[in-house]
Amino acid sequence: MPRNFRIVTFLLIVFLCLALSRSSAQTYFGVKAGPNISHFRMTKIPNAFGDSSLGQLYGFQAGVAAEQPIGRHLVLGAELLGVMKGGQWSLAPVGAVGAETRSELYYLNLPIFLRLIPVERWSVDAGIEGGYLLGSSDEVIFMERADFAWLLGASFHISRSFLASLRYSLGNVRVGEGQFRDEDTGINGVYYFRTRSLQLSVAYFW
Repeated sequence: MPRNFRIVTFLLIVFLCLALSRSSAQTYFGVKAGPNISHFRMTKIPNAFGDSSLGQLYGFQAGVAAEQPIGRHLVLGAELLGVMKGGQWSLAPVGAVGAETRSELYYLNLPIFLRLIPVERWSVDAGIEGGYLLGSSDEVIFMERADFAWLLGASFHISRSFLASLRYSLGNVRVGEGQFRDEDTGINGVYYFRTRSLQLSVAYFW
């Protein structure tokens, strides 16, 4: 696990414990589900064209959620979600037709975030998301079990019980890697992937 994520995770856990010990507000539990659009950020070394993102994959997420109000304008939330995401990628030269590989990844994700409520019904969400790989369609390449991402998004309170959210997940670690032979230089190179995901979901709290 990267050192910066260890620090952030530790601070969030400490903050959560302090918030729960000081807050007398009720903790809300619920369920949530929705679709996502994901892709890989692929890095090849050597590569004269920089990082690439070839194709999107339509997936989903579903699971349970818990939220703890901390005053009128701040909420601390955590979720446990089953997620399907992935993308299309290729080692062929840029512009080659029909050379893409489609890879699906199945994760158990744990998002932890703060929800700032500046005005009634609307909120801004920011936090981190840890993921554990349950399986993939290309297990030889995608062997890394852990994924960590930054989260940023917004939510709208449809009613007291229903909440709609839109988030962007920015993966910060390698989730898969491999080797290739560069045709231009004749040397062996490496490639690796990081995840990107746009998530739309609706939650129900009781």
